[in-house]
Amino acid sequence: MRIIDPRASAFFDVPNEVDVNSLQGEAEELIRVLLCRLADGKRTLLPARVNDITRWYGIAGSDRDGRLLMEEMAAWLGPPICDQTLVVDQPEDVVDERAALLINNGTLLRSRVAANWQREARENVSSLVDVWTLTPERAIDAPRPVGRVLRHFYEAIAARDRNSATDALEEIRAGGLLSAINLRFLRVELLGCLGTPEELKADPLLEDISLLRRPPAVTDHLARAADALHIPPTAAKTGVDNWRSIASDIEQAWPGLLAHPSQIRSIHGARCLALTELLVEHPRRGVINTLQSNWNKDALVAHIVAVLESASARGLEEARPFDGIPAVLDLYQRGEYEMVLDTAERVEPDRRVAAVVMHAALNLGSAAAAARAVALVDRLPELDREALFAQAVEGAFYTQLVERNQGTQVPDGWIDWLQGEWPDRPDLLCDWSSTWESAALTVDEAADKFAGELLDALHDKRRGRVRNGLPVLVRSLVADDGLRPSSVPLAVTIFDIMLGSDPGRAERRAALDLLSDILQTGCTTDDCRIAITAICDQLVRLGPREVDWFIGILDVVLFSAIPDPCLREELFDDALAVAVSWFRRIPDTEAILLRKLFTEAGLDFDPPLTDGSEAQTSRSVKSFRRVGIYSLLESAANNAARWIRDEWPDVDVRLSHAHSNNSELDGLVRSSDVVLMQTSHAKHAATDAIERSVETSRLVRVNGRGATSLFRDLLEWATSAD
Repeated sequence: MRIIDPRASAFFDVPNEVDVNSLQGEAEELIRVLLCRLADGKRTLLPARVNDITRWYGIAGSDRDGRLLMEEMAAWLGPPICDQTLVVDQPEDVVDERAALLINNGTLLRSRVAANWQREARENVSSLVDVWTLTPERAIDAPRPVGRVLRHFYEAIAARDRNSATDALEEIRAGGLLSAINLRFLRVELLGCLGTPEELKADPLLEDISLLRRPPAVTDHLARAADALHIPPTAAKTGVDNWRSIASDIEQAWPGLLAHPSQIRSIHGARCLALTELLVEHPRRGVINTLQSNWNKDALVAHIVAVLESASARGLEEARPFDGIPAVLDLYQRGEYEMVLDTAERVEPDRRVAAVVMHAALNLGSAAAAARAVALVDRLPELDREALFAQAVEGAFYTQLVERNQGTQVPDGWIDWLQGEWPDRPDLLCDWSSTWESAALTVDEAADKFAGELLDALHDKRRGRVRNGLPVLVRSLVADDGLRPSSVPLAVTIFDIMLGSDPGRAERRAALDLLSDILQTGCTTDDCRIAITAICDQLVRLGPREVDWFIGILDVVLFSAIPDPCLREELFDDALAVAVSWFRRIPDTEAILLRKLFTEAGLDFDPPLTDGSEAQTSRSVKSFRRVGIYSLLESAANNAARWIRDEWPDVDVRLSHAHSNNSELDGLVRSSDVVLMQTSHAKHAATDAIERSVETSRLVRVNGRGATSLFRDLLEWATSAD
């Protein structure tokens, strides 16, 4: 066979024992096709044999092709055929060096074929080439739909994969899929979830971000950063002068961060608004009432509200009431933006009122307020509306309000969202759903209608949009205080529909979160049987790449209260058969976790480890002696602590389940060599305190659920620590 590319010709020289000139038949044709793909700049594979060990090198000319080829090699050449696919950063021998010359600043991958598996490896490569030949290449410059990229972005954030989330953000920017302002808002979400408060404050792309009209979620991320950076834990015990100094620091860092109660999403926002209200000459009664009724459990807010009440009692009077259009103008001057919209909807609008309404809606920053303002403007007579839009500022405001929702309306609930033709924008859905009352779905008639619509939507043209919105639905249903008992039957139905509708990774993850809350809240035997049956039906469809979800499901079911233990036994019997079929096809860390789970369930599972990593991990963790675990799920923390003590008897493990910072939590953090912080079961007041007290190198943020996620992340941290 004649090889035109001299670099490829050198690759097959000694010590590479593959003699391409002696190949015949199918083997010769396979190498010819692979070399043609190399010449065309497409991702490809090339074989080498060194010291009687066969290797397959993956050659990709770009990062995108590298990611695709990594997945393809894991699927077609994964264990037991080959060892795990590795990225070759530093060549180990001359064959690696020659292969590295072929990638053109791309990605070089390598898999070593296990003994007696050479024929299967070659057949699988041939099948992969057939797939490449039959599958048309997607043009690199063809942008994915914005909903799909946003799904990628939020899935990466949920998995705490900052690099993947950053890639999705760059794809949105490069493709012009969203405006520059929306891109900055997504940047805030990225740093707010996976970055640090210092990064949010110092990022040059986010300079003056608080001066823009922002979604409430963005404001909340900034408020969390302001709380962490400027409000000390002892602030509640200081005086008014110190509070005003803190408020001035926040105002200097993020001017106009919070201006009204509708922007509050968390206690951090409540604190920031309470502090900044101290700086105004006349505290607003609406702000005082909201803080007092909704956020007074926080000591700092309670003390500031008392000061504001005292100032109001010393002579601050409510402005005299007006009727009609004067009332709209007066309410706007007082900063009561919600009341501006309420009052404007009851009067006959004119151009002056319409302009005020748009200003108020932009200050509120919510999708619902934008839709209401647009509806009010559209009520103007045509000539008045044209005259209003002729003014540059008002016309720009109207355009911003329409773009805020990608339309002039918003859905009024989950059923309306399922039925209507709404944009595929998970970020907008988060904003819309924040004002919907999920309890309305618990009514039998509404629940049945919703379940029917959801099932239909996942099997027709709405599927993509609805799949992207399922994680938002689950978060809305569960809320901060957990799943309500009245919502359990609906949650079980949603869980069954999600797993029965060909779910992807994001849907499975959302289903796992939902199952955890269902079992924590408690369910009937019939509801439990529906959920377990849905899981068992899904097991036969899983591959080794879904092992993390598989482990999460087993963890949740094993350590939760089940009304009928026989259902748990049936699930674990089916799961054991699946796990055995994955021998040597899953990472050793996952195999260790499965062994512990099945041992807890009274079943034997002893997978052969591929590289002795268990012993290697045990040696590497000797570098620490104390482990701190923070989680509000006590059972998960206790089980993880027991596993850690069993694995390393000389390691001291301490637990904390505090809802806020205290001396015990502070002592645990400062005395631990490594702190496992389970963010999926945590209170922000405590996590903020932990992040302030521990170095990044000693803090492990555990986003998964259950004991397995804690134990897994400790193993991975220990391995990387060496």
